[in-house]
Amino acid sequence: MKRVILLSTVLFLMSGGLTAQSLTVLSGKVTDKASGQPLAGVLVTIRPAGENKVVKFTQTSTEGMFELSIKALPASHVLHFSMMGYAPLIFPLEAGRKFYDAAMTEKATPLKEVLVKAPSIHQRGDTVTYIVSNFADVQDRSLADVLKKMPGIEVEKSGAIKYNGVSINKFYIEGKDMLGGLYGIATNNIHQKDVGSVEVMENHQPIKALEDLSFSQNPAINIRLKEDAKARWVGTAKAGAGFSPFLWHAEVALMRFKKKSQTLNTFKSNNTGVDLVSETSLFTIDDILTPFGKSYRLRDYLSVKPDYLREIDSDRSRFNKTHQFNTNNLWSLGKHYDLMAQITYLNNRLTSDNETRTSHFLEDSTIVTEAIEHATEKQHRLSGQLTLTANTSGYYFKNRLLTDLRWDDTDMGVAGTFPNRQTATIPHRQFSNDLEIIKRHGKRAYTVNSYNLYQTKPQHLSVVRTNGTQHQHLEASAFYTNTNTALSFYVRPLTLSMKLGIVGVIRSLTGELTGVSDTLGQMKNDVSMRYMNLYVSPEVEFRQNGFEAKCDMPASFVPYRYTDNLTDRKHNREKFFLSPRLYMRYHFTSRLSASLSGRYAQSALPEQFFYEGLILNNYRHLTRGWIDYTSGNSRTVHFGIHYRQPLKAFFASADVARSWSYNPYLSNRYFHGAYLLNTFVRKDYRSDTWMLDGSVSKGIAPINGIVSVRTSFVVFNGARSQQGKELPYTTKDWQITPKITSRFATWCNVAYELSFSHYRLRMKNSAAESSYSNLWQSFSCHVTPGKRWRLQLVGEHYYNEITRDVSKHLFLADATLTCSLPKGWELNLLVKNIFDRETYAYTVYNELSAISKSYVIRPRNVLFSVFFRF
Repeated sequence: MKRVILLSTVLFLMSGGLTAQSLTVLSGKVTDKASGQPLAGVLVTIRPAGENKVVKFTQTSTEGMFELSIKALPASHVLHFSMMGYAPLIFPLEAGRKFYDAAMTEKATPLKEVLVKAPSIHQRGDTVTYIVSNFADVQDRSLADVLKKMPGIEVEKSGAIKYNGVSINKFYIEGKDMLGGLYGIATNNIHQKDVGSVEVMENHQPIKALEDLSFSQNPAINIRLKEDAKARWVGTAKAGAGFSPFLWHAEVALMRFKKKSQTLNTFKSNNTGVDLVSETSLFTIDDILTPFGKSYRLRDYLSVKPDYLREIDSDRSRFNKTHQFNTNNLWSLGKHYDLMAQITYLNNRLTSDNETRTSHFLEDSTIVTEAIEHATEKQHRLSGQLTLTANTSGYYFKNRLLTDLRWDDTDMGVAGTFPNRQTATIPHRQFSNDLEIIKRHGKRAYTVNSYNLYQTKPQHLSVVRTNGTQHQHLEASAFYTNTNTALSFYVRPLTLSMKLGIVGVIRSLTGELTGVSDTLGQMKNDVSMRYMNLYVSPEVEFRQNGFEAKCDMPASFVPYRYTDNLTDRKHNREKFFLSPRLYMRYHFTSRLSASLSGRYAQSALPEQFFYEGLILNNYRHLTRGWIDYTSGNSRTVHFGIHYRQPLKAFFASADVARSWSYNPYLSNRYFHGAYLLNTFVRKDYRSDTWMLDGSVSKGIAPINGIVSVRTSFVVFNGARSQQGKELPYTTKDWQITPKITSRFATWCNVAYELSFSHYRLRMKNSAAESSYSNLWQSFSCHVTPGKRWRLQLVGEHYYNEITRDVSKHLFLADATLTCSLPKGWELNLLVKNIFDRETYAYTVYNELSAISKSYVIRPRNVLFSVFFRF
């Protein structure tokens, strides 16, 4: 009987094997031709050629893969690919061919006189994909112009990008991090027509070796280029000239993105007010649970520079002559190895004319000063970095060498209450190296990190007054190192880590002040500070069933060594710091998540204030240091909730934070004739803050646009000391910004944005109370009257309360006429400030001071330019 069963089994398996051998398996992958991304849900059928009869069918998986099994390859049959919103593809079946990869092209599908297009937003897992062409209008040039129209994505005035209220931690181009945080270079210079899609990868862990060991709260953005923009030189060029006064504007952007190399180079020059400095701003994300970072910076003891507008677009008030060159390059040295190099040079000359009226509120009086300033600032900056990166699932290596050299000079003439002329030389030199190595062994990871930084700031200030001249010489330098090692291992569902490290600082400050009466204090400084921070930081991460948590408890022991070389006095102190932190997040659904975090931190000593002599910061402000080893503390609780429904273009987030702080000293301001002397007084000081922030963004199909609202509310209870007397106060600051964009016709699109803010200051020991409101609104309309002609009109309205009984309205308008020519050429006529307004005024509050400012803004400018995209 056993032999019969065994023989039957063998015969069954052989028949199954013969059957399998008689089947032909056709397989392949289906992708979007523009973005290269896999397409899920594509219908794949085998049909007789020229007929609609279906012999066999299947659909592609989430990875775009398909498989079809057929007993025999039929003659005169085809493989047919179809999906709503894409043009169908047909491949004749060929004998001996088993693999059929298909790249499908987007195409509007007519259906009973209704055009059905491919969705503007796709979602696959944690990746949300925006199709750029569905958000771009004809007037949009840069990628930044289109990002601002995508629901859920916010581009702040600084250029920083957030997704659903959370800052991004990486910006990739075709999966490569070429810019290392300087992503404004890409968003402002890559033409939107060269981009196929923008991918947002939620909760992105950029280090592959930590993917299942440590989770991330931040998203990342990846730019997918169109096929015709890859592996060839593309770019833009613009040149223009105008008048009132003579104007020029020239820029060239040249780039190529190959599989194994990327390069993006720009040269720009203008005197039209366009800001080029912000393009090279560095945007980095510091993890809230990082116990010790890499952000040590020497203080700028001198603060002499032109004052700039806060409320109005800075391009309207910037009188400049700017030249900037930037080159960014990345080379792939292997499958996972990249070498990145960046160099930026900036030459910038700025002038500013403004009038300021400052009111300092005391308990029983108000001190008012006035100043009329004309300033010129010259900036020369050269920076570069070289970064080598290896990023695999088992090994991570990154070494970044950075150099930042700056030569800034300012010349300022001041009339008013305290007339003078001040000139300042403020150079800055910085060199750093950042090395990080992570080795992964199964469920364990070993980390070694070493960050070393050297900075020096030799500075000089001269103030010429009618009654004499003051000179301030300063020489500040510091060496900073943070070297640590960590062991992490995963024991489902926990990740346990232990970090051991050392932070070392060697800082010196020398300076001499002349021309100021020595009755105010010591005129010289020659001090040094050394300390060695030995720290340990245990950390636990937990992930299971949608719940994530991080908890760490960094503890450190710090011996401080302070020396005053003028008096040969020395202070030796030891401090112990403990700063536990907890972060929790729960995913209720794939769309809704909430987070809760709390932190208690002992404040680090403000060791850069450890000096006893006077420093002249500018013609008005003097600072005297403060040596005190008593440390304060802070407590913070934060709750956030985030909801997103990408396929319906709906995003919403809300955050609430409550914080309390304690300091053993209070900042103090003395009024000594022409000077404000800033120092500290020994007094227990407590403050607290409420912060609420929220945003909603929704794509509206009937208007083919977006409606969004952002709002924030901050309440602060604190105090400062003036003339040695504590003055407690409360401030409330509320701001709301609704925005709507609409492309209601192919020939016209509009955008409207409003920002309203209200600020209130109340002094608790008196009946003194002040408040002001600001309103800004902007309306833009873009009309295409013909195939080649475009007209854009922009109007802005500003309402500002200058004082309690004085307010001011300001209306500004711009117009741009564009003529499109064949082969990527454009002619532009731009008129800015059509009404030729001359000044702008507003009031801001800074602690117990109200500062009313009036600025000269750029007059009517007319600019003719030629634009070319290749």
